[in-house]
Amino acid sequence: MPDPAATDRPLPGRQREARSNDSAVLTAAREVFSARGHDASMAEIARHAGVGVGSIYRRYPTKEALVEALRVHAVTEAAALAREVRLAADGVPVHSSTEEAGDEPGAMPAGAVGTFLARQIAGATGPILQPPGGGGPISPQLAAASEDLRTNLEALVERDRADGMVPDGFTTADVMQLLLHLRPALPFPRAHADALHLRYLGFAMRGLHEQAQSGDSLGRGPHWDEWMGTWHD
Repeated sequence: MPDPAATDRPLPGRQREARSNDSAVLTAAREVFSARGHDASMAEIARHAGVGVGSIYRRYPTKEALVEALRVHAVTEAAALAREVRLAADGVPVHSSTEEAGDEPGAMPAGAVGTFLARQIAGATGPILQPPGGGGPISPQLAAASEDLRTNLEALVERDRADGMVPDGFTTADVMQLLLHLRPALPFPRAHADALHLRYLGFAMRGLHEQAQSGDSLGRGPHWDEWMGTWHD
């Protein structure tokens, strides 16, 4: 069993440099793919990261392997955030892994789903990348991260439904589809883009709250399997 304290020990120089380079590559890849789409080349990513293209291929032999690593990272990060929001809503102290979205009075009705979306927009390191039309079966790592995300989002949706914050028919897959629609790549600095995303999130959450208060349910929403079905053939 791994030593829990091992993660706190300083890494040897080569490992520390490799981890730093990998972080730079993932950050650069996320930014380049967001701006240029899936057709962006590994050479473009290497230039953006300030590393040699050979060092990327040693870690990620294909562009698909790099994209998969980005997906797993983003879904894992979203699952951790959903868990934090769930625990905080239950009164359990947690250490936040992402920035808190700025609290603007009257910006949107309070709620667990709105909190998750606001923090994901303002604090996540990057968007969840969708595959360009589907591929093969998803990896075990992505499947596990996605199930963890689904479980925690279901708790948030159930809490908000009971509190009259979202209407019947609103699903966990709706949360993820809403996130994709609310966080497109914009040609603005991050702070300005986030402010716009949060503005439109406020509109969406107020609409959901008003519909919940009216007692009208939504039409049939997507199931999680439908959301996951977009990731593979």
